[in-house]
Amino acid sequence: MSGIILEKLLIMMVMGLIGFICGKTKLIDGDTNKKLSNLSLLIINPLLIFVSYQTPYSADIAAGLGIVFLLSVLSFGIQLGAALLLVKKKNNPNIGVERMSLAFSNNGYIGIPLVQGVFGAQGVIYMTVFVTVFNIVLWTVGVLFMTGKTSFRQALKNLCSPAIFMVLMGLVFFFLKISLPELIREPLETVGNMNTPFAMLIAGATLAGSNLLGCIKKFRLYLLAAAKLLLIPIASVFVLVPFACLGVDPMLITIVVIAVACPTAAACTMFAHRYQKDSAYASEIFATTTILSAATIPAVIWLQSFLLELLV
Repeated sequence: MSGIILEKLLIMMVMGLIGFICGKTKLIDGDTNKKLSNLSLLIINPLLIFVSYQTPYSADIAAGLGIVFLLSVLSFGIQLGAALLLVKKKNNPNIGVERMSLAFSNNGYIGIPLVQGVFGAQGVIYMTVFVTVFNIVLWTVGVLFMTGKTSFRQALKNLCSPAIFMVLMGLVFFFLKISLPELIREPLETVGNMNTPFAMLIAGATLAGSNLLGCIKKFRLYLLAAAKLLLIPIASVFVLVPFACLGVDPMLITIVVIAVACPTAAACTMFAHRYQKDSAYASEIFATTTILSAATIPAVIWLQSFLLELLV
C-alpha cells in the first residue's frame, strides 16, 4: 500500500512541478492561480464528489459512510486536541495560523487525488465524508482559531459551500437510487476527473510564490512539520487501527489516515488572507509540509499496514 501511494505521490509531484514552473515563469500568476483555485473549489471538486455517488446503492457502502463519519470525527478530535496542546498562546502572535496548520490537512488537493488513485471512485465516496466533516470544523473551529470569536449564524452561512451541497445532493441520489443518464453523467465525470491535475498545478504554482529558501532557515517550521506530518498521523494510526479488530474495513481506516497524513491545508493560507493574519508565514508552513509529505505519507501508511497485519 505504501508503495502504491508513493508511486501516486511521485506522479502528482511531476504535475506539481509543472505548476511550479508555470508559477515561476508567470504563466500562472497570482490572479490566475486564484481563479484556478476558485474553479477547482467551486466547480471541479464538487462535481467529482457528486459523480462519485453515482454508483449502485449498497447497504455495505451506506454502512461504510456512517463508519467513516465516526472515524473522521474521532480523527478531528485528535488533530484539534494536538493543535491546542502543542501551540501555546504565550508570546505567539501567529497562534491562529499555527493551530490551523496543525489541525487541517490538504484533503481536497492532495487527499482526494491520492484516494482516487489508490481506491478509485468508491474511495472518493468515503473521502467526501471526511471532507464534509473537514468543512464543518473548518468554518466553525477554524474561524475561531483565526479570529478568536465566531457566531452560530456566521458558521451556518459559511457552511453553504458547493462541496457540502454536492455531498448532500450525492447522498440523496445515492439513497434514492437515482442514476443520471449517460449523456449527463459522462461530461460531469470528465470535468470532475480534472481535479487531480488542476489541484497539483495550483499547489505547484502556490509553492512557486513561497519563499522556499527562507523556509529552510526557520527551525520552527520543521517542528510544526514534524507535528503535522508525523506526530498527529501516527497518533491517529494507533487510535484508528484497533477498529479493524471490531470488523471495520481496513480500507475505510486507510482513507481517514491518508486524509490526516496530508500536508497543511491550502485553506489555512486563504484564511490568513481573509482574516488579516500572517499569510506569508502560513504559505511557508504550507510549502514546508507539502514538500516533506512526499516522504512522510508513505511512511505513515507503511506503519498503518504493519499494525493492521499484526492485528487482523
